[in-house]
Amino acid sequence: MNILILTGQFGMGHYSAAEALKQDILVQNPDMQVNVVDIIEYMVPRFSKAIYGGFNFMVSKCSWLYNFLNQVSARYSRAPFERTFIRKLENLLGKFQPELIISTLPLCSQYISAYKSMRKCNITLYTYVTDITAHEEWISQNTSMYFVGSESTKNTLISKGVAPEKIIISGIPVKRAFKECSVNKRNEYGDPVKEILIMGGGLGLIPSTDKMLKQLSQNASVHVTMITGKNEKLLGKIKKEFPNIEAIGYTDNVCEYMKRADVVVTKSGGITTFEAINCETPLYVIKPFLSQEVGNAEYIQSLNIGRVLWSNNINIAGDLLSLIENQKLLNKMQENMREVKSRLNPSSPLSFYYSEENNLCL
Repeated sequence: MNILILTGQFGMGHYSAAEALKQDILVQNPDMQVNVVDIIEYMVPRFSKAIYGGFNFMVSKCSWLYNFLNQVSARYSRAPFERTFIRKLENLLGKFQPELIISTLPLCSQYISAYKSMRKCNITLYTYVTDITAHEEWISQNTSMYFVGSESTKNTLISKGVAPEKIIISGIPVKRAFKECSVNKRNEYGDPVKEILIMGGGLGLIPSTDKMLKQLSQNASVHVTMITGKNEKLLGKIKKEFPNIEAIGYTDNVCEYMKRADVVVTKSGGITTFEAINCETPLYVIKPFLSQEVGNAEYIQSLNIGRVLWSNNINIAGDLLSLIENQKLLNKMQENMREVKSRLNPSSPLSFYYSEENNLCL
């Protein structure tokens, strides 16, 4: 069986979800042919670097503009230049001959849905929503099934006209290492020392300040690890100015650091949120500023699986230290994370595919 997973690198969340799905499918079904394709690199290869570079700049330097454009695009469920790209889609599907298409990016779902309508094709399309907030852009007429992170996401889709039977609460896809990690918060530094992990997502956007890092690095009761992602400049700065902090650049071993941590300070990205849930590591989010991350932060707060600071006008290090010293509260947050995991449907997308009749039309 051939499976095509379509995604994009607008942040690393969408792509990470695609890779996690591929990994899950191949572990359970090693004979499957699973290909992950970046829709932007395939459709406009000469402009993909500029498109992604512009996105990264906008997110890190002009978040207000990103939020405005995101708000505008959230009202629409049609991709731009649909008819222009149909021929390219035809070539793509002809190359991989997929019997199932999985999308982790709204744009991909929109293009495949348009293709199905124009070519009168009934190929199965599954859409994985990679944030708790689901705008209209995630909804496409010809999606066969939606996989979402929470009950609230399901209710949002239902309110926008999606049939309840087409929505599965599966959680946001994370790699198997996070699902299989043994939860053990007693680390090699000994019981008296608590472990704080600071992460900034794939772009290295650390939600912190020099003042916070200085206070934490001088506190003997905690050990701090900071993962800076691809931000090499920040990595060098931390190593030079805060030698007591264990600074790490881009790594594929995030699970190992997360499972040893007592709390993770991070952006409230959908993938990171569910990585932490699977590792049962309480979250600490400092003033989310991207629109979809605000929705994720509200989810974290509503379930009491972490703490969200909506203002920077407090002593962040002091507040973080008060949380990490409150073992009773941390235990409650971990218990709530276990409850979230227990409500997720762990079934593979293939189990839903095989329960239906499917025909490939190319």
